Amino acid sequence: MGVTIVVAVGENGVIGRDGGMPWPRTGDMRQFKEITWGHPMVMGRATYEAIGRPLPGRTSIVLTRRGDWDPGDPSVIVAADLDTALTRAAEIDDQVFLVGGATVYDEALERGLVDELVVTHVPLSPEGDAFFGPVDPEVWRETEREAHAGTPDYEIATYVRR
Repeated sequence: MGVTIVVAVGENGVIGRDGGMPWPRTGDMRQFKEITWGHPMVMGRATYEAIGRPLPGRTSIVLTRRGDWDPGDPSVIVAADLDTALTRAAEIDDQVFLVGGATVYDEALERGLVDELVVTHVPLSPEGDAFFGPVDPEVWRETEREAHAGTPDYEIATYVRR
């Protein structure tokens, strides 16, 4: 199974603030939809709650240690840990996307579970409370980068594990 992280990162490594995005939408949501469409997405509970609903055309798998947490939608799969979430994702498709938050990213990267990164580089340095570390060129090889105009402008880069 292929595991891809999708993340938007400020110049200072910030990916979130108070459970939400620390900048206005950049326009990368179109690309996010295109690459994740038809595939399972694994996310933490706070990320799911920030989105507010399951996204159409994708299976939402939500990680939470709260055994009594109810996503409010029967189509959402709830998993207590990353291994369970990835097992459930593999039952659905051979490609899974990790879409947040920082704790999910950190665990998957530390355990070497990720094959690819799709990173929206946002040229801002907002205050935040969730971070994504720098992409280590010893571990990751950039294979593609595309500039996009927006408010603010942004670039989407793809990296594969060396």
